[in-house]
Amino acid sequence: MSLNKRILRGLTSLGLASALLVLSGAILQASTILNSLGVASPLSSISLPDPDRVKVALYLTLSSACSATMIWAGAEAFRGYTRRGGIISSLGILLGLSVLPLPSVLGYPISPIGLAVEVLAVMITVSFAYMSFRVKGLEIKRGPFMTPLEAAFTALFSALTAVLTGTTGIMLPSPTGGYTHIGDTAIYISALLFGVKVGGLVGIIGPVVADLFVGYPRWFVTVLAHGLQGFIAGLGRKRSIILQVAILAAAGFIMSTVYFLVNIFIKGYPVALVSYFRDLFGQSLVSIILGLILTRGVERALPALRKR
Repeated sequence: MSLNKRILRGLTSLGLASALLVLSGAILQASTILNSLGVASPLSSISLPDPDRVKVALYLTLSSACSATMIWAGAEAFRGYTRRGGIISSLGILLGLSVLPLPSVLGYPISPIGLAVEVLAVMITVSFAYMSFRVKGLEIKRGPFMTPLEAAFTALFSALTAVLTGTTGIMLPSPTGGYTHIGDTAIYISALLFGVKVGGLVGIIGPVVADLFVGYPRWFVTVLAHGLQGFIAGLGRKRSIILQVAILAAAGFIMSTVYFLVNIFIKGYPVALVSYFRDLFGQSLVSIILGLILTRGVERALPALRKR
């Protein structure tokens, strides 16, 4: 193995180690927060006041976003795009630094062990960023981030996602909190037609607008969950139908899992598990079926989109 490949794999390992440490520290800290609120264990049903649900969910969401950012940075380094990995890891540093004092800012005690683990994660992230900018990778000249056509369809599908999410969500409230909808259909269609950029942005903008319209208090979880969903679904663009099904299933699984991991600490494991299956089968699976059918219809009606 050449020296460059060993360096790139080392960077990837650093990124994954940082991501794992961030999540580990977040779990330790979340457990400390729950104990301070009189909750013995997240394995039982939890009934927190709404303000505490929002604050605990905010902490877990930012921690998860930091972890996801470092996985992304590590993936870019593995592909040889070290400068891009360095830029992404710089965002990870900002997120990590914001997570460290957040429990205290929100009025909760800090777990010494959790804090130490998160500090170590930030130090590794800083090392990753430094090395990424120093190592010569496979950087190539890139065009504009988004073409006018992509921007237009991002706006169109974001609006469609918001409408589908908000209208069906109002009609299908969930007894475990939140709501069930088919708005993911538009996310999947945009991702399969235009790729990760449009899919990721539609996954963020559309559902967040719907959450604000419906009045869902933990809309920031949506940014991470549906943003990842749209980004991952975009990897299915121009793939075979079998690969598309597998990629969309993975996107739905990641979206549902993000909500599940947050819900464990604000609702408790039993209720979170019910919500998990609802998100997987009552929301994502239905949207995958509809998304694949409608995407094929759009591609047949507008073959130029398939050739892009």
